[in-house]
Amino acid sequence: MRSERLLRGILALGLSLVAAMSAAADGVVIVVRRDSPIGSLTRDEAYNLFVLDRRGTLAPFDLPETELARQALYQELAGRNVTMMRALRARLVFSGQGRPPQQVELEEMLQRLQADRNAIGYLPAGAVPDGLRILLTLGATR
Repeated sequence: MRSERLLRGILALGLSLVAAMSAAADGVVIVVRRDSPIGSLTRDEAYNLFVLDRRGTLAPFDLPETELARQALYQELAGRNVTMMRALRARLVFSGQGRPPQQVELEEMLQRLQADRNAIGYLPAGAVPDGLRILLTLGATR
């Protein structure tokens, strides 16, 4: 039991490291489940969804602030770093104009994306597993 938890922790750490390295080199992709009703996503729509909280029926998920993929996403979409995004979100929440996407760890993001047709999130471009579909690529350096 204890060794199983340790193994899961090591796997999650490994996935996070791969994801972080991948985010820096390959950019970030916004993804949904393969059979999601969302057909496409423009950069402006992604901005509205992740930055301004115009989500409709979608369930957006956000990685923790320490994840390089999150830093890359908001730098590409909004031209803002993590600190600036925190300030913007505080203003939106305080004024009643929005709420941030639910924050989850990378492993949970993958589970939720694969379980919910309305879930939308982002991953490092090189870390997209089978079963997910890329809607938009941001910040690729290649």
